[in-house]
Formats: sequence, C-alpha cells, structure tokens
Amino acid sequence: MPGSEPDGAPRRAREVRCRMCGRPLTGTASRRTGLGPACDAKLHPPAPDIRTRRRDAEQDPLPGVE
Repeated sequence: MPGSEPDGAPRRAREVRCRMCGRPLTGTASRRTGLGPACDAKLHPPAPDIRTRRRDAEQDPLPGVE
C-alpha cells in the first residue's frame, strides 16, 4: 500500500516547526496554526479587560430615587 511502511510500523507524522522561532511543534493546535504557544502569545496578546478601563464618577443622587 502506498505510504505505509513495509514492516507494518506506523508512519511518523511530518515534523512541523514554528514559523517564528523554528522549534518543533508537538500540539495539534500549534501544528495547525504553525506557531508555538509562546510565539502565538507574542503575536496575539490577550485583549484588555473592559473593567480596567472603567472608572466611577462622583455624582449627586437623582431626585426621587432613594
């Protein structure tokens, strides 16, 4: 059968290397994207938390509202 080893041994997966640093990738998601976790974090930093950009304002209470 084409692509199979003659002695019945399983085929080894092709080695995939990180596009940024060249290290070998082992995880399925990393192999799919072509970037290791550290390099992916450098290119795609987490979004800032919206609560950190909020600030409370000093204001008087509305009339009629307790």
